[in-house]
Amino acid sequence: MGKIRNLCMTQLVRMKKIKEPDMYTWIFSSVENCYYNYNSRYLFEYVKEHLPQITPIFVINEEGLRRELSKKYGEQYFIETESKEGIRRVLEAGVWFTSAGLPIYGPRLGRNRLIINLWHGVPLKKIALMDPNLKKMSRIYFKKIFSENYTWILTTARELIPVMAKSFQVCEEQIRVWGQPRNDLIFFPPDRKKILGEIYPALPNYQKVILYAPTFRDYGNTRLFPFEDFDKKAFQDFLEKEQILLLLRLHIKEATAAEDFVNSRIRCFGSKEVGDVTGMLGMFDLLITDYSSIYIDYLLTDKPMIFLPYDKERYLDGRGMNFDYEEVTPGPKPKTMKEFTEELRAFCHGEDSWKQKREQVSKKFNEIRRPCSADICKQVLLEIKKRTE
Repeated sequence: MGKIRNLCMTQLVRMKKIKEPDMYTWIFSSVENCYYNYNSRYLFEYVKEHLPQITPIFVINEEGLRRELSKKYGEQYFIETESKEGIRRVLEAGVWFTSAGLPIYGPRLGRNRLIINLWHGVPLKKIALMDPNLKKMSRIYFKKIFSENYTWILTTARELIPVMAKSFQVCEEQIRVWGQPRNDLIFFPPDRKKILGEIYPALPNYQKVILYAPTFRDYGNTRLFPFEDFDKKAFQDFLEKEQILLLLRLHIKEATAAEDFVNSRIRCFGSKEVGDVTGMLGMFDLLITDYSSIYIDYLLTDKPMIFLPYDKERYLDGRGMNFDYEEVTPGPKPKTMKEFTEELRAFCHGEDSWKQKREQVSKKFNEIRRPCSADICKQVLLEIKKRTE
């Protein structure tokens, strides 16, 4: 169902008598109400396991995924909002959490409930109403339907408060430095051998595991190893010698591009293999990326990273940055295969000349350096108590 149709249906349901919102029924939603991911997923799972007084419900409009999740966790936890009944159930809930958008659409939905935007990353690039590519009508719609409904919007550091407030055109008091639930699992790294063994039945011996996660470009495919002197066979030999396993995680629209490089030492690690990688970041020894804010999350591991911004001018000119790229990317930026393999070799041999710079950048963006789901729930429950006393 499109947003406009949902908006119209929501207004029709609101015209009928609806129960007063129950502050102990919490609704969770994510991108387009079709995905089980980002901060909404991890906070939902925390609430389901740790807060018996709360009824948590996740909105999934994609029927196959909703059926799959209902089978795994219980059908009482999942609903759709493509029917009047589903919309009614959302309207009867007193707390909504989203990682993007809203579970249903309409103006003035936040008057008698808490609507908390958990967001889904650090705004390195210009986002929301600061996005230079957002059209005029989309700006009006975004402000009226999204920004004006949010009670709070969460972020990870005080320095980000002005950026987030400007991005959503809300007052700074609405921005709360409470962290990202999706990062909770970073502090409890999973069993790497078990996870990789389940995904890839036959793996060679490895000492180091590297995640390569470039950002998506809307003007062309990502060049994975953007070096004029890149030699596929020589690189595979290098990985073999250093006993490195390199996992490629590309955007779903580019997933097939990774197949050209797959061999015994390079494997695909896309959404087909793992839906959400954030909770697994702690199992990687090094991260390779370019402009993706995944590296901000990875800073919490205090492990090395390498950046490959081969098209920096074109990419940043199109999106715009809230921070100086060179100042906030604490890692080498090799321009040739020789430089690239030298950096990887130094990493394998325990050299780490960027540790101090990583700490500086992490302090800038990551004030919350512990699991935060419990603290977020505590703050919400305190607000409920204040409103209902």
